[in-house]
Amino acid sequence: MPTALVSVSDKTGLDKLARDLQNKHGYKFIATTSTAKYLSELGVECKKVEEVTDFPEILGGRVKTLHPRVFAGILSRDLKEDKDCLADLKIDELGLVIVNLYPFEKKLKEGLAEDAMIEQIDIGGVALIRAAAKNFNRVAILSDPAQYESLLSEYEQEGKLSKDFRRKLAYDAFSRTMSYDTAISTYLKGNLGEDKGDKRTSLPSNVDLRLKEHMTLRYGENPHQSAVWYMNNVQSSNGDEGALKFPPFNQLQGKEMSSNNIVDTYALVSILRDLVSPAVCIIKHNNPCGVAVGKTLAEALDKAYETDPVSAFGGIFGFTEKLEAPLTEKILQGFVEIVAAPSFSDEAMALLKKKKNVRVLELAPHLLRARDEELWHAKDLQDFGWILERAEAPAVNADEFECVSGEKNDALLGDIRFAWSVVRHLTSNAIFIAKDGQSLGFGIGQTSRIASVNIALAQAGEAARGAVLASDAFFPATDNIEAAAKAGISVIVQPGGSIKDKEVIEACKEHNITMLLTGQRCFKH
Repeated sequence: MPTALVSVSDKTGLDKLARDLQNKHGYKFIATTSTAKYLSELGVECKKVEEVTDFPEILGGRVKTLHPRVFAGILSRDLKEDKDCLADLKIDELGLVIVNLYPFEKKLKEGLAEDAMIEQIDIGGVALIRAAAKNFNRVAILSDPAQYESLLSEYEQEGKLSKDFRRKLAYDAFSRTMSYDTAISTYLKGNLGEDKGDKRTSLPSNVDLRLKEHMTLRYGENPHQSAVWYMNNVQSSNGDEGALKFPPFNQLQGKEMSSNNIVDTYALVSILRDLVSPAVCIIKHNNPCGVAVGKTLAEALDKAYETDPVSAFGGIFGFTEKLEAPLTEKILQGFVEIVAAPSFSDEAMALLKKKKNVRVLELAPHLLRARDEELWHAKDLQDFGWILERAEAPAVNADEFECVSGEKNDALLGDIRFAWSVVRHLTSNAIFIAKDGQSLGFGIGQTSRIASVNIALAQAGEAARGAVLASDAFFPATDNIEAAAKAGISVIVQPGGSIKDKEVIEACKEHNITMLLTGQRCFKH
């Protein structure tokens, strides 16, 4: 008669699994106290671990299964000497281990004190999982309730658990313990009390990127590239329950999201969360082609769309507020890939359903809020290794920008804030021109700053007169100022820090252009 050891904190699905294993496959069970009580109440015959070990659970349950009579039953091999050893010591051979761990990752969102979090670190469970996974030649390990149905299906189809199936369960088990340890070490790293002002010590000295597959995509950036969409095993540690959901949106309708759709939607959200609502952003190929804020969402949409109606064709439209029917009807007059908003009226959804291929994304609330936690991102350079850096994006406070030419016009502070909020999301060399909360021109991804300036000014045209021009990095020469002056730019916002700063400032004074220095470069490759 096969024997299963059960010790679970999450009892989801255990009732059906245990009954089927007992009634259809002749299993008997050994379980820790609370699990044994649960199984007994289901009518499943079960021994307590302490009946097997002849040793009670101690230290408030910290020590339950850490005993030779348990681990010998798991780790024994199909060897005569191992079987004789178990027989001599009257130890049951265990063929199935069912364990899930204390919910450390879920408890992170509750903001518990460190002492309470420490009690959520599972020791015996991890040891059981590793022991069973090591011995997959003979033992099957279930480390997640989501695996229960697959095990029962394997029995139904094959009449037994194949070695390949047990190997897959072992792979899943070691992946689980690795992600669990990573969550714990990351939590402890955050509690070391390092000087947050020291940028070198605020990043981990060792990094384990533990990602969990969410779905296989049709293809990657191009049709010949395969792609899989992964999620972080721990989505958030800031107590925001919404941030733990993945993906961080509900797809209400439309075709499956592609690799490019996902990247573009991330770019969309990154810009929207920095803007004062109501705001609208239109993304095309990971770049904005229209961004605007307004007194109403309708005004913001009109201004964003007017920036570049041609590029808006086939774009992704994002809104910071609930989308109603009139605006929905307007955007559906052209070709739209994605419509994203925090919510949709019933009337808006009725219109969208007539365009069944349009992807409609209901954004999680936290996506449109400024981040309040320290984040970092990683760059994979393959043969050149990885670079980790802080994803630092301080709040935009235009009142604190240093005025080095002309006078800071309070009437333009909104546009100054808007321009700097957008330009830091553009690919360098980045130039952004705005007026009255509307994008007028984008200079993106050029190899010289003057090229970006000329592109942005050409797109803005006559509307550039009296507008604000923002640059993601300093101006290396006065030719940029000359071009801006000729176009009628009123205010320039830039980080400063060039050896030519003095000349650039003097050129602004000569042309009566107000120049503000932010003191922070936001160069983005």
